Amino acid sequence: MLLENAVSKLNNINWALVGTVISDEDTKLGYEFLRRMAQFYKAEQLKPMPPAFTNVAKLLGDQEEELDISAYCSSEAVEYLNQNSYVKRIFEYYLQLAKYAENTLSISQYLDIYEPLIILFERGGSFTIKPLSLEITQVSHFPLNNWYEKFVEKDPIDI
Repeated sequence: MLLENAVSKLNNINWALVGTVISDEDTKLGYEFLRRMAQFYKAEQLKPMPPAFTNVAKLLGDQEEELDISAYCSSEAVEYLNQNSYVKRIFEYYLQLAKYAENTLSISQYLDIYEPLIILFERGGSFTIKPLSLEITQVSHFPLNNWYEKFVEKDPIDI
């Protein structure tokens, strides 16, 4: 059910609209994604890695191969996500975590890590992520050097 809900959430995004709406409010979504990711590392007492390479399911013990998003998502979603391999990977990590959490419900809380980026796409915004930066397109730029230290003690914000 968690995987089905996650797939539905991604397939319900209006992919033709993604990247067409620019809002300063979207900065909060980038902030909250990084804060939630930092909280995951803190709670699990793991050494932080760059968010672009953080496969939460794998870090929590998932032994399955990384999934292929094209097996789950609409052709519109796949076409958009194929434009940026790092962005595609983030959403594949989200689906993999949803699949893994179906058998390990105690980790389903970590699906919330990805919620800000999904909301960003639902609102028509977009982002790019690389090993050293998260950019909310035409809105804000988050350098990711020392990202964990910058976000681990931050307060949550309403998104």
